[in-house]
Amino acid sequence: MKRTAANDARETLISIVDDEACVRESLSSLIRSEGYRTKEYASAEEFLERERWDESACLILDVRLPGIDGFELQ
Repeated sequence: MKRTAANDARETLISIVDDEACVRESLSSLIRSEGYRTKEYASAEEFLERERWDESACLILDVRLPGIDGFELQ
């Protein structure tokens, strides 16, 4: 099967780390509307606890998070 940009988008996981649920949900909805997969996390610790965190092709991070902030997570 020939790979296309649409196929690549469906396989790409974008992780969103933000402590505000409305921000996570809005970003996730927007990104999914473009065909990407998303996973949402309320904290850096929650993201790091995920078994396969290295699957994310892109991270969208809030820089002001309680505990480990976005800069530290990066």
